[in-house]
Amino acid sequence: MRPNSEVAPYSSVSTALGPVSVIIPLHRDTPGFRRCLSACLALDYASVEVIVVSDAAVALPQGVKLVLSGAGRDTGPGEKRDLGMHAAEGDYFAFIDDDAIPRADWLTQATQIFQDTTIGAVVGPGVTPPGSAWSERVGGAFYESRLGSGPYRYRFWPATRRDVDDYPAYNFVVRRSAAEYVKGWGTEFYGGEDTVICLALIEAGWRIVYDPSVVVYHQRRPVLRRHLAQVGNVGLHRGYFVKAYPQTSLRFSYFLPALGTAALAGLTLTALVSAPARAVLFATLAAYLLGGVTMGLAEKDAPSVALALPPIALASHVVYGVQFLRGLLTPRLHR
Repeated sequence: MRPNSEVAPYSSVSTALGPVSVIIPLHRDTPGFRRCLSACLALDYASVEVIVVSDAAVALPQGVKLVLSGAGRDTGPGEKRDLGMHAAEGDYFAFIDDDAIPRADWLTQATQIFQDTTIGAVVGPGVTPPGSAWSERVGGAFYESRLGSGPYRYRFWPATRRDVDDYPAYNFVVRRSAAEYVKGWGTEFYGGEDTVICLALIEAGWRIVYDPSVVVYHQRRPVLRRHLAQVGNVGLHRGYFVKAYPQTSLRFSYFLPALGTAALAGLTLTALVSAPARAVLFATLAAYLLGGVTMGLAEKDAPSVALALPPIALASHVVYGVQFLRGLLTPRLHR
């Protein structure tokens, strides 16, 4: 795990701009959710209401608003966020996943950015929590590394401030007027649902600003099965979104894991019958593994994490690539 001191430093700034409704779409009542809830109740912002949206009744601390979906099924996070919006009273809606922990100054930092009235939403990195188990730190190293996330590393590790047009909803603060103007999330997609609202905001003329000071700590899925399942779900939806939302998903960078997987498969098959191809395959894999370890050490991962990063990244890219192609070929994806 990289030292926590490398995360953008905590600094409390000027007074609050308006009340904020923190909306947590709850999938299951877990220790991770309880940590999320405790941190939301300890935010240093002056006026906060906390709303939990669930498909089933759950015991909550006094002052936390519970909204039940009443759907009789597992609703998606976008559906829950819409229900939370309808029950919210704040001037801003702060969406966070039920396995993420906001830093104490999360809302203080985010709301200051809204002083620019062209900004409809503010987002920030979802960093691996300090003290995570090794199996989760390896998954976090994949997301936080250039080897794993390439040009999208800033989503998982603080980077320079920028405008974005597509961003995961584990750390997503939106102006109430902007959210209501685009009619909320409006989707049952379970994975990638944030693409829908981001595109709606951009097309309505709002800016979405990423700032490294707006930090949450996002629990990682442990390697290998759960991590790969999450990566595969992202790939499936992104592949489908290339057709459904080409404005922000038809990008070469999203195709790279699929192209790399196809190239690796072709080279592997050729290597079965060709000695030169075998030499190329072994040299390519060796360079990938060595480069990945070197990159992990340069990014200050623990040695054991840096050693595990290349094979985890390779498996992740292959799973993403296969699922991306599956999504690309799927006529209709309902969730």
